[in-house]
Amino acid sequence: MAASSTATLKQTGAANARPRFRAFPWVIAGLVLGIFVAAPAAGFLSLMAGGALSNVLAFSPIQLNAMREMSLLLAGIAVLAGSMGLISAWLVSIYDFPLRRLIEVALVLPLAFPTYLAAFVAVDLLDFFGPVQSLWRWLIGAKTLADYRFFEVRSLPGAIIVLSLVLFPYVYVPCRLVFSQGGRNVIDAARLLGARGAALFLKVGAPLAMPAILAGLVLAMLEAINDIGATEHLGVSSFSVVIRDLWLNRFDLPSAARLAGLLLGIVALLVVVEARLGRRKSASPRNVAHPRPIRLGGWQAVLACFLTGMPVLLGFVIPAGFLVWRAFLYAGQQAAWQEFALASLSSLTLATGVTAAVLVLSAALAIAMRIAPRLAVSNRIAAFGYAIPGTVLVLALFPVFRTLDDALSLVGSGAAISGTLGAIILALCVRFLGLGASQAGFALRRLPRSIDWVARIHGMNDLRLALRVHLPAMMPGLMLGGTLIFIDAVKELPATLLLRPLNFETLATRAYAQASAGAFEHAALDSLAILALSGIAALMLIRKR
Repeated sequence: MAASSTATLKQTGAANARPRFRAFPWVIAGLVLGIFVAAPAAGFLSLMAGGALSNVLAFSPIQLNAMREMSLLLAGIAVLAGSMGLISAWLVSIYDFPLRRLIEVALVLPLAFPTYLAAFVAVDLLDFFGPVQSLWRWLIGAKTLADYRFFEVRSLPGAIIVLSLVLFPYVYVPCRLVFSQGGRNVIDAARLLGARGAALFLKVGAPLAMPAILAGLVLAMLEAINDIGATEHLGVSSFSVVIRDLWLNRFDLPSAARLAGLLLGIVALLVVVEARLGRRKSASPRNVAHPRPIRLGGWQAVLACFLTGMPVLLGFVIPAGFLVWRAFLYAGQQAAWQEFALASLSSLTLATGVTAAVLVLSAALAIAMRIAPRLAVSNRIAAFGYAIPGTVLVLALFPVFRTLDDALSLVGSGAAISGTLGAIILALCVRFLGLGASQAGFALRRLPRSIDWVARIHGMNDLRLALRVHLPAMMPGLMLGGTLIFIDAVKELPATLLLRPLNFETLATRAYAQASAGAFEHAALDSLAILALSGIAALMLIRKR
């Protein structure tokens, strides 16, 4: 009798713990997605509707040239960054050679360089009056550029090399995880069967890491598509630069929107390809053996050091050292230390505000999906904002801000959204919401659902369950997501550059303005501040992994 009563109580409690419908999560998810996804989408569609439908594919020669150069740029980055990331991850995971442990950590540091900052440093290093060409002319006795030939960094090949040197860690990090954890048992089994050297890499390692390679390449390409400072400074006609020119210089919003629509199509294609081909499961990371790496000696050790050390040297050590030298050299010529301090404060304020706002929204969305599993698709919808280039995002938000300004004027308010710090925070919340929600969701999925049922059996409503159970459980994911969001907000240039109020400068916009004026050396302190914040975050991430 007692056992029967207990079973009945459990069945009744389980039934009460799994309600069919609750309005709370649907309202929360609807508000978050409506404001931060549906509103920008509606604004973008309103711009696309401007102009005749027959002109959708009527691109000018400048736009066609941007398509060609952007395609070549992405293809070059895929080959060069993919090769550097894959080979570096393979060597540091499978083999042992001098300085391997130091190089293994240092390989993630180039990710600390924003693309535009890497381009500014590369041009300053390699142009005619830079230290590299000056030293070369001294060595060969040349006087003018007509006396010798030198690699032109302001070119499409130069852009491919510069961007690949800072984007290859997107491929390196996931490949290293595959080789050192999930796929290690498969690699060791292949070694026992006689696979060695290049055969082991080509027949086992590369196919095993293919999902990780594709995922990393998609992130690297999205970062290149989002760039607005590096490609412009290196003389490459990219989509973002042309869209900004059509919008701000030629006042042709419909044409800018049409080109942005094509760019979104490319982004969607990259995401779909990665989803279809790159989400296969590799070997399970559980119960992974950790055998000693293969010891290399002689010329093989030297070659391994060279292949893994050169990306770090060219992508971080030399550029960072150049910035330190420039900052020390021009420290006494800084016109306004107060402006540097204000820009630093603005960057910290903006990054902190965006991080706090996104974490609150991400926690609310993750909890809504937890309570109502049918809302799981919300995570994918929110994540698309992270893939949208900043220029396109600002273009989509422009009609939204205009509508809000009109609504405020109708009610007699003198306030406005456009051209304020709030506009930048709103745009960056749209961009980073998916990143925060995904990390919070990953952490929350580790919590067994039976805990929710037990909490409801004991009388917890949705709000108390969210605050006392779900929020503490997702805190590690929120902290990781917050770190990523903070550093991305510090480095963000396109949205900040296009939406900033008058007299509002961040470290990124100051460095961009100085480089555009041909005086990048005077922005060395701003660049070092960005690099310091990015480098600390990158090291924290690699230590957590």
